[in-house]
Amino acid sequence: MEGEDINIYPMALAKMIHHTSSNIHKEVAGFLIGKVTEEKAVEITDIAIARQKGTSVHVTLNDEDQALIAERLEQEELDEVIIGWYHSHPRMGAHFFSATDVATQKRYQFFLKQAVGIVLDPHNYVMSGEPSDMDVHAWRIGDEGVARDVPFKVMKESNKSILNILEHLKRQKVIQRAVSQIIYNLNPKLEQSISEMLEMGVGTAGGGVLNFRKVVLFGIFIQALVIMGIFFIVWAIIIFTL
Repeated sequence: MEGEDINIYPMALAKMIHHTSSNIHKEVAGFLIGKVTEEKAVEITDIAIARQKGTSVHVTLNDEDQALIAERLEQEELDEVIIGWYHSHPRMGAHFFSATDVATQKRYQFFLKQAVGIVLDPHNYVMSGEPSDMDVHAWRIGDEGVARDVPFKVMKESNKSILNILEHLKRQKVIQRAVSQIIYNLNPKLEQSISEMLEMGVGTAGGGVLNFRKVVLFGIFIQALVIMGIFFIVWAIIIFTL
């Protein structure tokens, strides 16, 4: 059926599995990057991880980060957009969409009819190490407002491998710039919090003020390095295991 085809690049799926497997005690989420073909099929080419708040049964993504990533993709003219979202259901299974998930998916499909929601439960995979134990389902909301479990395919065309890698490298630069902007926007807020803490006398014993400031700023610097570096690490792992 036209518009029903969902094709996921192996690299994108591997990164979803890697991200959701990194924490099986709370839900994590991210954005799906991709495009709609002339035949109205969806191709999920990559993911983007943004700031989020999660518990064992709920997760929300930062709206500002979503807007920034979408803006960067448009500026770079990659012909790709945020085409949906993914999140984990640790220990609960990926075979259902909660009422909150349905509401979130409706919002995505309001802006893009072909938008997709991917649910992953990494628990059994993490415990066994067997890829077949990874529970993954794709979801859409039908015209009647009910969630539908829709089929998807993992693309395997070997002749596209080099092109996919080159596109991936270009895409990573875009996402990295978006993450850099997120960090830039976040740091002033952290600095303001630090200043308020210092004014309240936090860490003011002896030379504690200077040391406290150094420790916090060093922490921000390390956090930035980790966020920027994780894209290269994940990419390298996937490339050498394909």
